[in-house]
Amino acid sequence: MKILKKLSFALVTLMLLFSFAAPEGNHVGKWKGQDKGEIGFLTLTSDGYASFEIGGQVVGGRSYAMQGVNAAMKYTINNGVTPTGIDFIIIDNGSKKELGRLKGIIKMKSNDEMQMAMTFGGGTGRPTDFSTDAIVFKRVK
Repeated sequence: MKILKKLSFALVTLMLLFSFAAPEGNHVGKWKGQDKGEIGFLTLTSDGYASFEIGGQVVGGRSYAMQGVNAAMKYTINNGVTPTGIDFIIIDNGSKKELGRLKGIIKMKSNDEMQMAMTFGGGTGRPTDFSTDAIVFKRVK
């Protein structure tokens, strides 16, 4: 009976350790990508904020103006699904209410290369693969 208890304890401990394992690769940092000939940057911070920079204009981060509202853009990563899910969440800084969400998927090809596909144009679903409108980002820092 004591052996069974020890075995159960060891199994539960292993399950807990592996369920909180670090994600494959490291998504935090500044990334450079090209889409339809235009170069842009994506920044993902360790405290959950995201920003996009295209043509010198930054959208997102802790505070930015969006249609007259002081907003923030956060992100979440869901490693529990395949492919890995990423959500970009726009939040009204005043009311703390969610204003919108872009759903996507990411795949860490290496520590310095990340592939991403997003649902744009008002779609509510999440891409299931990288066959349409996927962008490859290279780590800048």
